[in-house]
Amino acid sequence: MARILVADDEATSIAILRKVLEDAGHTVTTVNDGEKAVEKIKEFKYDILLTDFNMPGMNGIELTEAALSIEPDFIVILITAFATIRSAVDAIRLGAFDYLTKPVNKEELHLSIGRGLERIALLNENLLLKQRLEKVDSEGEIEFVYETASSEIQDMLSEARKVARTDSTVLITGSNGTGKEVLSKFIHHNSLRKDQQFIVLNCAALPPQLLESELFGHVKGSFTGAIKDHKGYFEIADNGTIFLDEIGEIDPIIQVKLLRVLQEKEFSKVGDTRIQTTNVRIITATNQEIKKLIQDGKFREDLYYRINVFEFHLPSLKDRKEDILFYFSKFIKDFSLLNKKSVPEVDKDVKEILLSYTWPGNIRELKNVAERVSILCERNRITADLLPGKILGASKERKYTADYNENKEVLINEFEINFLTKYLKLYKGNVAATAKAINFHPVSLRQKISKLGIDPREYKY
Repeated sequence: MARILVADDEATSIAILRKVLEDAGHTVTTVNDGEKAVEKIKEFKYDILLTDFNMPGMNGIELTEAALSIEPDFIVILITAFATIRSAVDAIRLGAFDYLTKPVNKEELHLSIGRGLERIALLNENLLLKQRLEKVDSEGEIEFVYETASSEIQDMLSEARKVARTDSTVLITGSNGTGKEVLSKFIHHNSLRKDQQFIVLNCAALPPQLLESELFGHVKGSFTGAIKDHKGYFEIADNGTIFLDEIGEIDPIIQVKLLRVLQEKEFSKVGDTRIQTTNVRIITATNQEIKKLIQDGKFREDLYYRINVFEFHLPSLKDRKEDILFYFSKFIKDFSLLNKKSVPEVDKDVKEILLSYTWPGNIRELKNVAERVSILCERNRITADLLPGKILGASKERKYTADYNENKEVLINEFEINFLTKYLKLYKGNVAATAKAINFHPVSLRQKISKLGIDPREYKY
């Protein structure tokens, strides 16, 4: 419901409008001249201004101009007699939203207010999405797309810049944590759509019905809980970019609708037969083998060829050795500045351990380790004892001595890390479910993974 300010010098008219609007659930404030209306607007943020055209002192056009100078997105609706329609049209040119003629028809009034509220909702959605984009930008600056020591990634970025200036679809593949979302942002920011919306949606994080509604929107009553019309991202992000992460997880019905968007640039909201068009660029990503999904009947082959006009594969961090120390040093510097600490030196043996580790969590894991050691570091020097136990344990692999007990400890530690991370990954970081599966007490398992330096949160996705 709306907060409405009514400006009219006729007491009878004000009384009628107040009753009609309050019966519809709106909150109404009334004034009897333009100057008082301006004072109210300066004191309180209203959704809609409903004003008579002819008032003593400040008339409707003057009030419209004053109101919009205070609140540029204000929804202003004028009430005018037939003789002054021309002046009302002039007010529309100044930025008024609509005008109604006397005597005011109740249905027309509700319709005009409803359309005004829709415009407000759309403006709010755009503002929210812009804020999300700006937040993503500020976080993304330390990721690999913007800086890399890998010649392979530099060559990929060079090609991505060329692809960015087209409207072609892009499929990004690679393991979790390799930077697929960051590469999609890089493509968007180097495209002609860079000033438009950029929306990230994880297809695996939403159930099919909610995902369909988020993408295409829905109309009121289309399903249980649909209490009002909802605009989907293909409508909100028109002329922008949508990044669909984990594309291999989407439901077959949604695959059909997505194929229609890619082929015809059109869609329908859930529960609606009306056709809408969209000019959204789609970038997708997956850590799965799409061709295997096609063979298993879980993914449409025609959709696959639509989403991968260009395909970029991001190699795992263990295959980009030159980036390991490059990013570790950069992350250490970033976190030191964030925590208002001096940038510490990194011991040589720490560097050797980092280079020998396989980094199953890729850049995301490396960033977490950098944050951990930058916080624990107290002597302005990062030493090996600050590293998580699982990394130290892995570094002892194959470094056998003649001592039986030492070798036994290394092998047991290696076994525990590999075994526990395997099942934590299988059960998406759920410690209780993992403990039950491997016949281990949950409390003891939590103590064990903490001692080994394993973070179950890394395996949630």
